[in-house]
Amino acid sequence: MALSRKVAIITGSSSGIGAGIAAVFAKEGAKLSLTGRNQKNLEEVVENCKKAGCQDVLPNVGDITQDAFRRTLVEATKKKFGKIDILVNNAGIAHLNPLISTTKEEYDTIMAINVEAPLFLTQLVAPHLIESKGNVVNISSCDTSTIMPGVGVYAMSKAAIDTFTRYLAHELVSHGVRVNAINPGYVPSQMVSKLFSTGDEAGQLHRSLINATPIGRAATPEEIGHIVAFLASDKAAFVTGECFRADGGFTMTTPALA
Repeated sequence: MALSRKVAIITGSSSGIGAGIAAVFAKEGAKLSLTGRNQKNLEEVVENCKKAGCQDVLPNVGDITQDAFRRTLVEATKKKFGKIDILVNNAGIAHLNPLISTTKEEYDTIMAINVEAPLFLTQLVAPHLIESKGNVVNISSCDTSTIMPGVGVYAMSKAAIDTFTRYLAHELVSHGVRVNAINPGYVPSQMVSKLFSTGDEAGQLHRSLINATPIGRAATPEEIGHIVAFLASDKAAFVTGECFRADGGFTMTTPALA
């Protein structure tokens, strides 16, 4: 198993891509410290990981934007497992609103979860990763390379994550720590569904995104999870500072989705 005996923190793992990453990591032998704000959902993910053969799972319910929770998360993980090898900065949020009408509250919420939380959590985890010669995998978005109407601030936040990935990789490479990012395409999730006021609108978006994806379908959370697992494993020991698109060819043919 590619991640046997590795200890991984995965943020935003109570649903969507985060849950898929957790499931794959469980099958690959990792010991897991999972975070999320929805306790019921997180408990379900923990049970799924245990069914997949991972009995070393630590659930952490809380708000990743809060410094106290971030510190508790890192301390609890180190106390339980004795080390930290992998940090997956996955937690994210989006709002559907054009830039010219985006509110300060929407902006602050997106930046707090998508940019500030990964930065300051990584600062706390970095000493442990230096000790273990571990790595960071950030979850970005293919929206940094195309235009999706109404999600400008979200795309801005993910562009910041791409830059964060490259700069952090440069800063930590001399310490033996690798840093990479995944830029997923369309993955049906609760976050996407919540962007729309009606199921019909979400359905229309689903069809538009599928039609615009050359591979002809959406990705599953587990498919993204497999790529994250590869980058987090020793199989990718020579890879750092990279932002990998996993979008089914979406940005290859789609400069903008109107």
